[in-house]
Amino acid sequence: MRDFAPTKRGFVLLLCLLLLPALTGADEGTARRLINAQGCKGCHSLEGSGGNRGPALDGVGRRLTADQIERQLLNPKARNPDSIMPRMTHLSAENLKALVDFLSSRK
Repeated sequence: MRDFAPTKRGFVLLLCLLLLPALTGADEGTARRLINAQGCKGCHSLEGSGGNRGPALDGVGRRLTADQIERQLLNPKARNPDSIMPRMTHLSAENLKALVDFLSSRK
Protein backbone atom coordinates (compact mmCIF):
# COMPACT_ATOMS: atom_id res chain seq x y z
CA MET A 1 0.00 0.00 0.00
CA ARG A 2 1.27 3.44 -0.90
CA ASP A 3 2.01 6.04 1.77
CA PHE A 4 -0.06 9.23 1.29
CA ALA A 5 2.30 11.53 3.18
CA PRO A 6 2.44 14.96 1.51
CA THR A 7 5.38 15.59 -0.75
CA LYS A 8 7.08 18.91 -1.31
CA ARG A 9 5.81 19.04 -4.88
CA GLY A 10 2.28 18.20 -3.78
CA PHE A 11 2.39 20.91 -1.13
CA VAL A 12 3.58 23.52 -3.64
CA LEU A 13 0.84 22.50 -6.08
CA LEU A 14 -1.81 22.71 -3.35
CA LEU A 15 -0.52 26.12 -2.27
CA CYS A 16 -0.67 27.40 -5.86
CA LEU A 17 -4.21 26.13 -6.29
CA LEU A 18 -5.29 27.81 -3.06
CA LEU A 19 -3.66 31.13 -3.93
CA LEU A 20 -4.81 31.27 -7.56
CA PRO A 21 -8.27 32.74 -6.84
CA ALA A 22 -6.76 35.45 -4.64
CA LEU A 23 -4.18 36.37 -7.27
CA THR A 24 -6.75 36.38 -10.04
CA GLY A 25 -9.11 38.50 -7.95
CA ALA A 26 -6.37 41.01 -7.21
CA ASP A 27 -5.56 41.39 -10.91
CA GLU A 28 -9.24 41.66 -11.77
CA GLY A 29 -9.71 44.32 -9.11
CA THR A 30 -6.73 46.24 -10.46
CA ALA A 31 -8.09 45.99 -14.01
CA ARG A 32 -11.55 47.15 -12.98
CA ARG A 33 -10.06 50.11 -11.10
CA LEU A 34 -7.96 51.00 -14.14
CA ILE A 35 -10.95 50.84 -16.47
CA ASN A 36 -12.74 53.33 -14.25
CA ALA A 37 -9.71 55.54 -13.49
CA GLN A 38 -8.59 55.76 -17.12
CA GLY A 39 -12.09 56.73 -18.30
CA CYS A 40 -12.51 53.70 -20.56
CA LYS A 41 -16.22 53.54 -19.79
CA GLY A 42 -16.66 57.02 -21.21
CA CYS A 43 -16.59 55.37 -24.65
CA HIS A 44 -16.81 51.60 -23.97
CA SER A 45 -19.46 49.66 -22.13
CA LEU A 46 -18.70 46.85 -19.73
CA GLU A 47 -21.34 44.66 -18.11
CA GLY A 48 -24.15 46.99 -19.06
CA SER A 49 -22.67 50.35 -18.07
CA GLY A 50 -20.59 52.86 -19.94
CA GLY A 51 -20.59 54.55 -23.31
CA ASN A 52 -21.25 53.34 -26.80
CA ARG A 53 -18.82 55.41 -28.84
CA GLY A 54 -16.33 52.53 -28.89
CA PRO A 55 -16.91 48.79 -29.00
CA ALA A 56 -18.22 47.03 -25.89
CA LEU A 57 -15.53 45.43 -23.74
CA ASP A 58 -17.80 42.46 -23.09
CA GLY A 59 -16.62 39.68 -25.38
CA VAL A 60 -13.40 41.46 -26.40
CA GLY A 61 -11.50 38.26 -25.54
CA ARG A 62 -13.48 36.46 -28.26
CA ARG A 63 -12.69 39.13 -30.85
CA LEU A 64 -9.02 39.80 -30.08
CA THR A 65 -6.07 37.84 -28.73
CA ALA A 66 -4.19 39.07 -25.67
CA ASP A 67 -1.41 40.38 -27.95
CA GLN A 68 -3.93 42.28 -30.08
CA ILE A 69 -5.54 43.78 -26.97
CA GLU A 70 -2.14 44.92 -25.70
CA ARG A 71 -1.27 46.48 -29.06
CA GLN A 72 -4.64 48.21 -29.14
CA LEU A 73 -4.06 49.65 -25.67
CA LEU A 74 -0.57 50.86 -26.53
CA ASN A 75 -1.27 52.19 -30.03
CA PRO A 76 -5.00 52.47 -30.86
CA LYS A 77 -4.37 54.36 -34.11
CA ALA A 78 -2.49 51.39 -35.60
CA ARG A 79 -5.78 49.56 -36.24
CA ASN A 80 -7.94 52.64 -36.69
CA PRO A 81 -6.23 55.91 -37.68
CA ASP A 82 -9.40 57.83 -36.72
CA SER A 83 -9.43 56.42 -33.18
CA ILE A 84 -9.73 58.95 -30.36
CA MET A 85 -8.69 56.40 -27.77
CA PRO A 86 -5.62 57.57 -25.85
CA ARG A 87 -2.50 55.43 -25.70
CA MET A 88 -2.04 53.55 -22.44
CA THR A 89 1.76 53.74 -22.61
CA HIS A 90 1.85 55.46 -19.20
CA LEU A 91 0.67 52.31 -17.40
CA SER A 92 3.20 50.22 -15.50
CA ALA A 93 3.97 46.78 -16.91
CA GLU A 94 2.02 45.20 -14.03
CA ASN A 95 -1.05 47.36 -14.62
CA LEU A 96 -0.92 46.79 -18.37
CA LYS A 97 -0.72 43.03 -17.82
CA ALA A 98 -3.64 43.10 -15.37
CA LEU A 99 -5.72 45.03 -17.90
CA VAL A 100 -4.78 42.77 -20.83
CA ASP A 101 -5.42 39.61 -18.77
CA PHE A 102 -8.80 40.90 -17.63
CA LEU A 103 -9.92 42.04 -21.07
CA SER A 104 -8.75 38.87 -22.77
CA SER A 105 -10.79 36.84 -20.26
CA ARG A 106 -13.99 38.66 -21.31
CA LYS A 107 -15.37 35.93 -23.56
